[in-house]
Amino acid sequence: MVEEHNPENVDSHNITDTERGAFDIIIEMCQAMELDITPEITGSNPPYLEINLTGHDAAEAFGRFGKRLDALQYLANLLILKRVGAEVRVVLDCAGYRLRRTQVLENLAREYAAQVKERQEECELDPLPAHERRIIHNTLSDDPYVTTYSEGVDPDRKVIIAPR
Repeated sequence: MVEEHNPENVDSHNITDTERGAFDIIIEMCQAMELDITPEITGSNPPYLEINLTGHDAAEAFGRFGKRLDALQYLANLLILKRVGAEVRVVLDCAGYRLRRTQVLENLAREYAAQVKERQEECELDPLPAHERRIIHNTLSDDPYVTTYSEGVDPDRKVIIAPR
């Protein structure tokens, strides 16, 4: 079962009342799952509040490929939007998944950018959630030979890498 929320830990991270409201929603969601999962704030980069999910059941509950973690994050952000407002969004992580996924996406972006430069043809990536599309855009933002843009409608929105 989830440990009770300790407000002193949250205060030590100097979060805003809005971020505290978002964090409380994550605590409620973890308690509702009735698993050994505890949320911990790992960072605040407004509007994003980064939260790591730890505990005996965390890694198994969210799987290797992050689909369930993405689904929980999506649902959490819908609840936060409704209850707290649009000023804060959460980014959930578990067992270092987000860092590993970021590294994979950055490498993929560079690999595809090299192909675009060589062939002088656009490259279309598979559909990605917004936070992952942002990683692709940021990785290639300083590349003088390619540009990126997104097209389509969620959940099928894709990144296009094109020559400049």
